Amino acid sequence: MISKWLTAKEIAAMTNRTDRAIRWRADKEKWTSRNEKSNGGDLKIYQVISLPEDVQTAYAASLAIPLQELQNQLAPKEQHDKKVILVNHSARSGGEEQVIPMEAADSNKRRIANLRVKIIRAWDDSGMSAPEFLYEYNAGKTAADIRAELGGKTICQATLYNWLAKYQNHDAAGLLPKYKDRGGHGASLDKQAKELIWFYYLHKNKLSVAQVIRKLEEKEKIAASEPVVYRYIQHEIPQSVKDYFRKGAKYFHDHYESYIKIDYSRYYSMQMAVYDHKTLDFASRIEKADGWHRARLVLTCILDKRSRKILGWWIDETPSTVTIIRATRMMVEKYGCPDSGQFDNGKDFTSCWFTGDAWNEQHNTFGKRERTMVSCITDDLGMASHFTEAYHGQSKHIERAFGFFAQSFDKSFESYLGSNTSDRHDVSRTYVGSFDGAPKRPIEELPTLEETRELFAKYAEWYNGKWRHSGDGMNNKTPDEVFYENLHTRRDIPADFAKYIWTRRVIKTVGRNGIEDGGNSYFTKEMQGIVGDQVELRVNIDDIGSAYIFDLNGKFLYEAESRFKDSGITEENVRAIRKARKEAKKHLDKYKEAIDLLGKDRPTMLEELRENKKILSGGITWDADSPAASSLEMRKVAGGEPITPVPAKRRLLLPTDPGVELLYAEG
Repeated sequence: MISKWLTAKEIAAMTNRTDRAIRWRADKEKWTSRNEKSNGGDLKIYQVISLPEDVQTAYAASLAIPLQELQNQLAPKEQHDKKVILVNHSARSGGEEQVIPMEAADSNKRRIANLRVKIIRAWDDSGMSAPEFLYEYNAGKTAADIRAELGGKTICQATLYNWLAKYQNHDAAGLLPKYKDRGGHGASLDKQAKELIWFYYLHKNKLSVAQVIRKLEEKEKIAASEPVVYRYIQHEIPQSVKDYFRKGAKYFHDHYESYIKIDYSRYYSMQMAVYDHKTLDFASRIEKADGWHRARLVLTCILDKRSRKILGWWIDETPSTVTIIRATRMMVEKYGCPDSGQFDNGKDFTSCWFTGDAWNEQHNTFGKRERTMVSCITDDLGMASHFTEAYHGQSKHIERAFGFFAQSFDKSFESYLGSNTSDRHDVSRTYVGSFDGAPKRPIEELPTLEETRELFAKYAEWYNGKWRHSGDGMNNKTPDEVFYENLHTRRDIPADFAKYIWTRRVIKTVGRNGIEDGGNSYFTKEMQGIVGDQVELRVNIDDIGSAYIFDLNGKFLYEAESRFKDSGITEENVRAIRKARKEAKKHLDKYKEAIDLLGKDRPTMLEELRENKKILSGGITWDADSPAASSLEMRKVAGGEPITPVPAKRRLLLPTDPGVELLYAEG
């Protein structure tokens, strides 16, 4: 006799294995099983039809029948057009009741009836008793997808038997829901009450249902029972609406707004280069004019969208358009020009001398802004510019790459600080301050800017050539392998043209002494013929002493040098000097303001001298610093004005002026 279920001991005997080995394999391969009562305990048995083919072959051999015959007898019978008859059911009738045809019911009720039929068939196919099947079903172990479509509700044994009886008597039509449409939960609430519930419950302060009811009663004079309001909020207001108003637009976007999954296999290498900045999660040090300073450096990185290969990068104290240009230059020199670039909406990427008017053209609905006239680097390289949706970093896979960099590169430093406070160890504070009385760690322990760049260069080489990526379209290959497999052509720029590209651009008017820019004056004799004209000045980012003059149509005119012979100074140094000057002036203004404010209330030496000389009415001059003056006190007459100070002990009242007291000094 063929059995649909076998114990581990029976399988072990057929396959010459131990019980323990069979149970271990069953757990590892997740064989379909159930428990049945045996000798006062539970015995796990395994469904034969779901067992691996080698086990089924051994079982068929023990029965002396072919494997195909065994599988045919174990396969569930396809009788979906007939009523299900279960031997363990008492065949109780569903009773006489009026049943409407399936075609007369609405689509939602037909959907529910068909799902109930699927549950009955799943029970029949399982070979379990009703309690066993319901235990597995309610726990989500059996027919979990059907349970999810029915709202995740559990089923009791009485309900299952009731459905079976109705299905046997009336087919699927007997399983149509019998409830009537009553208008939903909260049908007793009028429109105004519902809108007030929206107003209070959907507030960002996240009021509870009890608080909403109090607001309705106290402020709106509307009486509503708590169960009615609770059911209305729970069942009638969509969860997405509640999450949008109570948790914010970002939460709504991350959890509800649909997105299109990127098919990376449709891209080719160098079709799109993805740009972004990342703050490194460890402390470094930078040397300035007044010594060493602790800093969190920033990585500007470019990835190939198809292969995730690091194309170019630059590390500096502050991200800027200059760091973007340096990373772009590394990419172009090593791999050529990409067809397009993907950027976020930061000001470094929307700079007119990097992407020109591209951002304005893509983000202004009612016509673009006035053109800047400055030619941009992306145009010079033949790169199309694409900007991501603001505040939605998930549209750039470089964000996920940065997470991997943080784990595999940042955490390798002793001065690791963590990307946030919850990821930061307390001891890491000793690299930027003190903790629990421990002194600040010596700054010499921190990597310098140059050392950080050298270490990341080695890391980028390892990542491109050794790291096997498991992402979409990577097939566990390294970025280098995928990059060169999908590289169609390489676009390069002429060598003699490169010096004009890696420059800062600005529109200037030619004066009699040349072109003034940032404290530098650029001059060549040929400029005398275009005095008063506007031109495009391009200053080399590595040497501010060198500049190139173009007209506004992009035609090259002249090369120019600084009249003050400043050369070998990079754009970063110039920006650092300007920043330092600005900071210095800010401090000067702060102290000057305080000094001027205090000076208004404090007399000068001359004013103090004159103030100390008091002239008495009798022509007597009193020195305020004399011993006699120190014994005087001020008095007021009836009019409220002070009179000459006199000794406090003796007073004379003149008979000619009885209303005035004359005070005089003794002796």
